[in-house]
Amino acid sequence: MEKVVEMSRKLWNAMKDVNVEVVRELVHENAEFVHMTRTLSREQEIAVLEAKNIDMKNIDFYEYTVRTFGTTEIILTKLDLNAVVRGNDVTNTFVVTEVYTPAENGELKLASLAFTKRIEA
Repeated sequence: MEKVVEMSRKLWNAMKDVNVEVVRELVHENAEFVHMTRTLSREQEIAVLEAKNIDMKNIDFYEYTVRTFGTTEIILTKLDLNAVVRGNDVTNTFVVTEVYTPAENGELKLASLAFTKRIEA
């Protein structure tokens, strides 16, 4: 369980730092990134990061829950993300769902990452 949390933090740091090599290492080639307005493939997500269309400035992680289903690990993380999105400074509160599953070589890889906007009542 701790290994997948370490992988998650490594991935978030790589996305924030636009470390494409690490993103490709941790993300399955057929992975999907589900944003509030669209769904992107791994390479489309990398292109967005490289173009700074989403430029992550600060990420505050509040809590996470890990669930294991056989060989699949799912992490639900509450976080606040401050980023520049298409030139606009925005802060969003999300629950992010990350799904990690073994690749052909048996190593865990991110298969899906989905942002769900939190609305505090």
